Amino acid sequence: MASSMSTTIYRRWGTVAILAIIPWLLLTHLSAQVIPEVAELAHFLAPEEQRFSVLTYSQTYMDDDHERVSYRGTLYNAIHSVGLKGCDVVADVAVEDRFSGAIQHKIGVRRVRYEQTGELTDDTVYEYRFSLTSLNANEIQDFRARPAEFSRGTNFQCQEDRLCDLSWVRLTSPGGGINETRTVNGLQDLSRNVTVIALPMASLELATDTAKLFRDASRACAANK
Repeated sequence: MASSMSTTIYRRWGTVAILAIIPWLLLTHLSAQVIPEVAELAHFLAPEEQRFSVLTYSQTYMDDDHERVSYRGTLYNAIHSVGLKGCDVVADVAVEDRFSGAIQHKIGVRRVRYEQTGELTDDTVYEYRFSLTSLNANEIQDFRARPAEFSRGTNFQCQEDRLCDLSWVRLTSPGGGINETRTVNGLQDLSRNVTVIALPMASLELATDTAKLFRDASRACAANK
C-alpha cells in the first residue's frame, strides 16, 4: 500500500515538474531564436571594424585666445565594434585625430612668435546603446557630411574630398532611447540619452547598404515584440 501510494505521488509530482519545465523550455527556445534580419545585420557589420574613413586635412582658425593656429593632420573614423543580443545593440565608434601645427603668438605690434605643437593625438570613443525596436525605421538614412572636427568657423581643406565630407548612417529614436557615452583620451566626459546618432561608414555605397539593413532589422524587431 505504501509502495503504491509512493508511486502515485511520484507520478503526480513528476507530471507537475514536467508541466512546470515546459514553459521554461518554450521561453528558452523563443529567446534563443534569432530574427533573420538582425542576423543579417550582425553578419554584415562584423568586419566593419576593419574598415575606416580617412581625411587628410589642413586647418586654420582663431582659438579662444584670439591667436591663429594652423594644423595638418589625419582624421580616422571607424565603427570599432558592434554587439547584438536579440534586438539590443552596443556600438563603439572610434575617432582618432593625429595632427601637428603651430600657434602664432603676438609679441608686439608687428612681431609674432610661432610655437610648434609637435605630434599630437586625440582619441575619442563613442559608445551607443539602444534597442532596434526604439528606432524609427522610416528615418534611418545614409548621408554625406563633415565631421564635427571641421566646424564652419575654421578654414579647412582635405585631400580626399574638397568639402571634407564623409559617409554616415543616421539612426533616430524619437523617445531619446539611445544612450551615448563619450571618452576622450581615456577620460569619460559625457553620458546622456539622445534622439539621433550618426555611424561613420567607409563609403556611400556601404552606408546605403547598412541603412537598409538597419531599417529591415528595426521593422522585424518591432513586429516580433
